[in-house]
Amino acid sequence: MQEDIFSVIAGKIKEAGTDDPRKVADYYDILWIDLKGSVKGYAALYNETMPAIGLNVNLTGIWYMFAGWHELKHVFLGDIYEPGFTNGHSDFGYFEQEVNSLNVPRHEKSANLIAADVTIKDRDVQEVTNYNSPTLQSYRRMKAYQQALSMEMETLRGTFNPTSNYLKSQMHDLKRKIQSVSETLRSMEDEMIACNYNKSFSEMAMELGISERILRYKLEALRLRGEDIDPQELERYDRMFDDAM
Repeated sequence: MQEDIFSVIAGKIKEAGTDDPRKVADYYDILWIDLKGSVKGYAALYNETMPAIGLNVNLTGIWYMFAGWHELKHVFLGDIYEPGFTNGHSDFGYFEQEVNSLNVPRHEKSANLIAADVTIKDRDVQEVTNYNSPTLQSYRRMKAYQQALSMEMETLRGTFNPTSNYLKSQMHDLKRKIQSVSETLRSMEDEMIACNYNKSFSEMAMELGISERILRYKLEALRLRGEDIDPQELERYDRMFDDAM
């Protein structure tokens, strides 16, 4: 997955002055086709020369955005010019596989990432996850420090000599630091619970009006764009809070 796909799409939106799929298609002279029936979306070269996308007329609201940007990605990133798209590409559904699935085709994964990234606003995700709050930022730093200390402890154990007072002192110091960090983390977890940071992953998705799978696509898009975000970490908070309650 190339990170610049997001900057390409952002540039298209900026130039068009809108993120409405139909208006963007009109701006770039992409033929728009209204579809009916079971096909949700379509991307192809019309008459082998004109880029075209189709969208089912029954898609409205957020799904109009998802489908529109999924198909526009196939156009803007050149998928429709590849051999597999020679006769057009029909989509009968979106976000049908997990973002980390080995079975999701490359073009479909990137199209879903773009669809989720454009449709779901960064500020809404940041608000619902509290991910950029000072508390969670400190918590992540402390967790990283704990991990570094644990790795240092494992290395020391591998070379430990019980007759060495220096190594004994180092081992004792590391144990003390790890215990102190663990206590600090427990205190931070208590604070997050008290401040109502303990939304489950499903609650986060529900508040955004999307499925957990789509939220994972959005979080992965943020990560690929260079944001300091760990989708798996957010899901692990569920277990952390369950254990703390």
